[in-house]
Amino acid sequence: MTTIAEVKKWTRPILAEHADLALKPRKLYLSPVHHIHRYIQFLGSYDRTLSKPTAGFCILFGPPTGRLSNNWDRELIVGWSTDAGFQDRLATAIRQTLEYPFRPLAEIEDLYGLMQDSRLHWQHQAELLLSQDAFLHASVLAALGRLPEACAVAQAYIDKDEAKWLESKAMGEALLDKPRKRSEGESRIRLANHFLKPMDDMRQLIALASANDRVAVAALLHEWEEHNARREGVEDVWEPTPFPLERAL
Repeated sequence: MTTIAEVKKWTRPILAEHADLALKPRKLYLSPVHHIHRYIQFLGSYDRTLSKPTAGFCILFGPPTGRLSNNWDRELIVGWSTDAGFQDRLATAIRQTLEYPFRPLAEIEDLYGLMQDSRLHWQHQAELLLSQDAFLHASVLAALGRLPEACAVAQAYIDKDEAKWLESKAMGEALLDKPRKRSEGESRIRLANHFLKPMDDMRQLIALASANDRVAVAALLHEWEEHNARREGVEDVWEPTPFPLERAL
């Protein structure tokens, strides 16, 4: 695996070039972190010289029991650190990623605009539509102050999928009393709970948004964002800022 020392060496020139970049410890990220965490992660591979940096971004104010991104990431193809020109290729790839899509994703309004109508294309990636993840979509709509739309998106997903996961959980619970099927039952229950728990978060959002309680919706999103900043390990560089929802309060 690529070492932290190697990551520091590779990123030192680009850090000197961009004052809003920081490193912690294998992640190069835009700082400070607000609502959207944009980063390039160096996990490495079987060969420590094959860096395989992966750029991605996540929405920090989504439900804490759900995903923070919908696979919005891609590998930067820069080769092995022992290759001639590696450092220049890495710097170029990072500059291009900063130019698009990282810097245009600075604000929630930017995120929403870019991810509509298939406008966010990231090299070899397929279309990256916010609507592909109902929980994140609902959270973004709520943050923008579009509360009826947030409720509709969240409720539609619950209505579509809750029954099948409740049925799957019930089937799992029925297997718990059968010694030979117990592990299968436990597996079914875990999987069902994984998909059911974010629905409870969405119900909380729906209850507040449907009452048009904008103060309470904003407080809930701030709570989720703080939780997810800790989850991502960026709580010390995260700065809470108002949501668009709060500007009209």
